[in-house]
Amino acid sequence: MTYRANRPIEIILRVYPDSALLEGLDLWLSLGLLTEIQVRRLCQEHLTCPLPTIAPVVTSSPSETADIVTVPDLVLPTPPTPAASTTIAKSKPARSSGLLQSFMAEVSVLWLLFLGVFLIVVSSAVLAASQWRNFSPVGQYGILFAYTLVFWVISAWARRQSNLQLTARMLQVTTLLIIPVNFWMMDGFKLWNFPLGWIVAPVAALSLTAILVNLLERSLSASRLTLANSIGLSWLHWGWSLTNFPLIATYIGTIGTALTLFYQSRRRRVEAGVSISNSISLGGITITFATLLLVGRAILAAKIPISNLGLALGICGWLLGWLSRRERTGEIWSNLGWVLLLAGWLVAVAEIPQQAIAVSVLALWLLADRLFLLKQAADLIALFLVGLQSFWLLWRAIPFPLRQEVIAFGIRLAGNEFMPQALIGLGVFPYVILTLVLAAYLRRQEEEGLALQAEGMALILGLFLTIVSYFNPLVRVINLLLSFITLAVVVILRTAAGTGLIYLTHIAGLVTIAAWINYGFPNLTVNTWLLILLGGAIAEWIFSIGTNWQQWRRSSWHLGLVLAAISYTQLFNPALKNPTDWYLAWLVVPAALTLLSYLPNFPEPKLANWLSVTALLAIQPLTIISTTPRLVSLGIATILMLLNTQNLPELIAALLTVGFGLCFGGAAIWEVFSPRMTIGWWVTVLAIAPLILWLLHSWLRKGSSRLRQVYTQATDAWAIALTIPTLTFLIGYNVTAYWYPSVTAFEFIVASGFITVGLVYRCWNLPTNVSFYSLALAVELLVASIIASINRSPVWLAIATLALGLTTQLAGDFVAGRRVTNPYLSSWHAIPIFYAILGLIIAHHKFDTYTGLYTLAAALVGIGIGRRNVNFKPISYLSIFGVSAAAYELLIYQLMQAKAGNPGDGLTLLAALATAIAISQRLFARWLFPYLRLDNSELKAIAHLHWVAGSGLILLALVSSLSTPGEKIWLAVTTILAAYALIQGRSTASWTYAGIVELGIAIAYGLHLVLLDAVLLNWSAAIACFFAYFMYVLPWTSWGWSATPWQNSAMLLPISIIFLNGSSVSIQSLLLVAAFYAWIAKARSQVRLSYLSVGLANWATIRIFNAQSITEPLWYALLWGGSLLYVAQIDPELRSPSGRETRHLLRCLAIGLICFTALYQAEVGIYGISPLFLGFLTIGLAIVAILIGIALRVRAFLYIGTLTFIIRVLRQVWLFINDYSLFLWAIGIVVGSLLIWIALTFEARRSQAIAFVQYWMTELENWE
Repeated sequence: MTYRANRPIEIILRVYPDSALLEGLDLWLSLGLLTEIQVRRLCQEHLTCPLPTIAPVVTSSPSETADIVTVPDLVLPTPPTPAASTTIAKSKPARSSGLLQSFMAEVSVLWLLFLGVFLIVVSSAVLAASQWRNFSPVGQYGILFAYTLVFWVISAWARRQSNLQLTARMLQVTTLLIIPVNFWMMDGFKLWNFPLGWIVAPVAALSLTAILVNLLERSLSASRLTLANSIGLSWLHWGWSLTNFPLIATYIGTIGTALTLFYQSRRRRVEAGVSISNSISLGGITITFATLLLVGRAILAAKIPISNLGLALGICGWLLGWLSRRERTGEIWSNLGWVLLLAGWLVAVAEIPQQAIAVSVLALWLLADRLFLLKQAADLIALFLVGLQSFWLLWRAIPFPLRQEVIAFGIRLAGNEFMPQALIGLGVFPYVILTLVLAAYLRRQEEEGLALQAEGMALILGLFLTIVSYFNPLVRVINLLLSFITLAVVVILRTAAGTGLIYLTHIAGLVTIAAWINYGFPNLTVNTWLLILLGGAIAEWIFSIGTNWQQWRRSSWHLGLVLAAISYTQLFNPALKNPTDWYLAWLVVPAALTLLSYLPNFPEPKLANWLSVTALLAIQPLTIISTTPRLVSLGIATILMLLNTQNLPELIAALLTVGFGLCFGGAAIWEVFSPRMTIGWWVTVLAIAPLILWLLHSWLRKGSSRLRQVYTQATDAWAIALTIPTLTFLIGYNVTAYWYPSVTAFEFIVASGFITVGLVYRCWNLPTNVSFYSLALAVELLVASIIASINRSPVWLAIATLALGLTTQLAGDFVAGRRVTNPYLSSWHAIPIFYAILGLIIAHHKFDTYTGLYTLAAALVGIGIGRRNVNFKPISYLSIFGVSAAAYELLIYQLMQAKAGNPGDGLTLLAALATAIAISQRLFARWLFPYLRLDNSELKAIAHLHWVAGSGLILLALVSSLSTPGEKIWLAVTTILAAYALIQGRSTASWTYAGIVELGIAIAYGLHLVLLDAVLLNWSAAIACFFAYFMYVLPWTSWGWSATPWQNSAMLLPISIIFLNGSSVSIQSLLLVAAFYAWIAKARSQVRLSYLSVGLANWATIRIFNAQSITEPLWYALLWGGSLLYVAQIDPELRSPSGRETRHLLRCLAIGLICFTALYQAEVGIYGISPLFLGFLTIGLAIVAILIGIALRVRAFLYIGTLTFIIRVLRQVWLFINDYSLFLWAIGIVVGSLLIWIALTFEARRSQAIAFVQYWMTELENWE
């Protein structure tokens, strides 16, 4: 091989617009790496930008400057200079400046041009369509040709104007896009069928070609090849009436465009390292649109079957992807290429699989190149999937008869089960091997991540193929054998196989062996398979013992566990014969695991012990049904657990050991004494077991070894666990015994005694709160059992329980008095409360004369406990309320004995009792303090709560029926409650409010008794104003109260009455209340209070409207709009500088409500008023708003008035258009022309327009 020293080196540059790049280019130029031509081309294409247009200062005549607006005292901005930063005059807000600059940007100008062109074209098309039948096909085409010439002429004129280059560019693109459409229309109209067409068609074709050449030759990026391609794409629209020519023309145009782009990109890359994706040239836009138009015509107009274009689309997509594959900014072209490839595959796959295979090969080419270039996982997945579907396409490409012969041969060998689908498991298996070969290649290239991903995809595919082949026996075993061999080869070829691969290979081997056994001996019984599984598990565990081949031995250990677990599932198989014997035989698994834990070379002895424990737990539910298996299983489990706990001195192991022992003992007792055992004696056995366990617990506590410690904890835990169901059974027995007198059993008294003795022993050795709680419950159950055996009286049980509460409370106080340190356990406080609550519940099974006394006894227990500690004050509170509840129960029982009466009277008496208790607590407070150990504030709070209860009851009495004497009592009690609150209100304002409310309720009820309801409802608000006035002006401060609550209540009283009575209040009362709040607003200098006056006045006005049947929205809009304007005018916050914007928005809302409602009213009309008059009235209203805005310098009036005026005038124009429809499209042409004129003006006179708009925006910002 010869070495070429002068071989050119191709350098691909990714150029970004950075000023520092010039220094690097200068260095490369000095080193001779670049030529001066290449540097100039790079700078010209990537380091240039359009210079700002500087308007020359010339002396113009008045006629020449007539269209320029002169703004006084405003300096126009000048173009920035490189030496200094531009200073922008801050004469307007930043937001307005940003909006104006966005409007003047190039994109906005282009958008205005587009809208203008669109409106002119559409309006002209509609006008032409209205006269379309009056033209021949030649004339119809002439319209399109004339539009094309007009656009070209205007673009040529704009190009010669230095300040209209953007407009010229827009019109050039439009002209270039219309030219191919002209050729299509010439062919579509068949101009050569008309004599005049023989003249028009050649002239138009040559003219359009000349225009195309003229426009593209001026573009620096358009080469001769691009020019030729553009001309050819246009001329290819001729001759489509010939047979097969549309398909030929489409392939020629598509492939020619792709080759043009390929040649240009290669030439640019060689010359200057420029990519095709760095810029979008005018020629590129032209040929791209022309190609899409050609393909679109072939598919939509010529009706060419899209499947015939699949390969062409694929080739184009491949070219685009290949050209842009190494370009940083070529993502758009690359994505377009992939879209074309996918489209080509989709259209060809159904009918022409050979084309789909070719497209897939092109895609694989691109994906492989991309994979080795970028090293991305997504590319590997795509490569795998495309290759897989290519494998499927190869099968489809085989002739159908040959495919049928292959399937028939497979059926003859493997049978009909799931055929021919099962053959996929063998037919696609070579692709798994190919994927593994690719993974090996990637690993040699040191791409470990991609190699692992490829192996993972191969594994997933292999699993899928195994699943597919599962339903055919022969295909299944062959597939499994191939999978195992493949995995084994991979393991052998690996220098260091991973753990996962070894496990997978091991599993594949076991599954393959099982599959071949099943294929060779298909009639094996479940017992045989269970024996094979157990033997396999033992064999795997035997192999796991050793020091070499650690990974394989570890996999044997784990897979042996899997085989043992599978064998356990077979114990549930209904086809298993003699299942009891196999249940016991399966105990070999936990025994083997225990034995493994004692072997010296076994790596995980503790895990083996825990797994043995798990196996023992799993086998017990199967053996528990039969007697002998149950005893044997529990006995073996107890022995094995003793051995396991020896290695595992853990609490859970000791708990299971003791548990198995207890179960074994219980099973033995059942076996020996079951004919003579009753439920009571079984409960007795349960009660004896905790006593025995606590005796054993005391013996085990004497040692200090870890094993004795865990057994100590286990025996105590089991004793507690057995105590819980024992106490539960005893609770259930006692409840049943009191409900059903026939249920009696001496055994339950014995059981209660044993469990009580056991708990006494436990409390003596380990005095804990839980022990005392359990002992208290056991004593209660013992007492209940004894009473149940005597007379089953709930009253006796309640008395005994309350007696236990008082006894334990007094005993606790006695013991605490003799102990210096830690006098109380928390249970000593809770147990008396428990007895008191339980006795209270039992005593209330019925309501009689002594129920209140039982409640009083329970409350005394609570008071005794609450006195012990300052933290127990809540108990004292509840107990004091319990005393009150006892008093209520005694009173309620007496009320229940009354033969007749009103409910309200009873509630009034209950409220009187609460009031009496509250007053009594305040009077006898100094004697209650030392006994209850409460301070003044706490006792006062209790009295206040009784006042709250009395107030609630008195309100309930108000809504209930009251007798005539009861009404007087009610007024007296309510007045006393109000007086209580007002007396407290001298120091606390909240009590004053409460007293005022209650006094107001009393006064209202008194007025109800002396006045008629209709009079009271109509004038209630006025009466409230009378009382509110005196509440506001009286000298409360000199009388000892704060004036604030009285004045606040006075302000709330009238509006509250209106809210409660609603529409029942008369209009006169509403106006009086409105006047009252206006006086309050003036007196307090709070203008916002006048909003209530405005709202009430509006309400009164609306009620007047309703009475007069005034329903037009305009009047309501005037009402609410005027109210909003009032708020905007007087609100203090809105008048501040910070609320200026909110004030403006509120004014806009108010004026908009009025004006837009007027617009609506002008449309729907008002009965009795001419529509024409309403229209002029709306215009007049808008003019008035505009004049007010100008006079007061308020923007809201100006904006909304102007908008209303414009809308109404345009509405009148629209009504005129409805009568003359063609006038609409004439307006469209005018509007389109206006948009184009605006765009041209913005581009040509940008500085003057900005200055003019800025001046007026600044002026408007100074308005309110």
